[in-house]
Amino acid sequence: MDSNIPATISATRLLLAQEQHYFTPALLGALMRLGRQPAYRLTERMVQEGLAAKVEKGKYLLLGLAPEQVLSNPLFIANQLVTPGYISYWSALHHYGLTTQAPQTVFCATTRKKPPITFQGFYFRYVLIKPHKFFGYRRETIGGLPVLIADPAKTIVDCLDQPRYSGGLSEIAQALRSGLPDLDLELLAEYAIRMQDKSLSSRLGYLLETLGRPSAGLPVSLGPVALDPERPRAGSLEARWNIVVNAPADELFPAGVG
Repeated sequence: MDSNIPATISATRLLLAQEQHYFTPALLGALMRLGRQPAYRLTERMVQEGLAAKVEKGKYLLLGLAPEQVLSNPLFIANQLVTPGYISYWSALHHYGLTTQAPQTVFCATTRKKPPITFQGFYFRYVLIKPHKFFGYRRETIGGLPVLIADPAKTIVDCLDQPRYSGGLSEIAQALRSGLPDLDLELLAEYAIRMQDKSLSSRLGYLLETLGRPSAGLPVSLGPVALDPERPRAGSLEARWNIVVNAPADELFPAGVG
């Protein structure tokens, strides 16, 4: 053993104390005042001892003293692989019990371009959003680990912004109906306005009104907008919200569901 390299347990404790759950050998070297080669050797030793795992080239996930806890928590892992970022879309719908579908992909919103990653049997998808849309998230303890995740209102708004990462409009509509007893409708409208997308606001307004919960103050799209952006723009025009109703209500809100 190289006596010039600190013990792996010391490195692990330091990274945990600094909340550096995703690190590079360069970061580890800077924290422990090591040169490039000693930092790489220390990182390799941590991997060999099961204290860390390589995820991307030159980037490592800290497993620490409870590797099973980390490796069984895909929301935590997804959150660590990009900064800034927070869990949202279909993954957040499932976390809040707003969908019965368990997505195979973990979705994370971020202002940085990052390709999808497969790690330990999990598939992580990073959805690029504009900086002004990066809000409405909170820190929760999930499975004993800290996770940044959209709050319920922002989850719905994010889903309407990017339905393809949320199971589609029908899934979102049913989640909205399921969450209505607990959702803060004023906050929901505030978030929709902050997104600066009148198409999104029109869709939200139409869905709320269909559910008997009209929301005043939501902007309306200047031109006709498809209710479901993933379908052809064919259907009747609902003038109040300037919505082309291209998804039937009995599909969006099936009887006995939600």
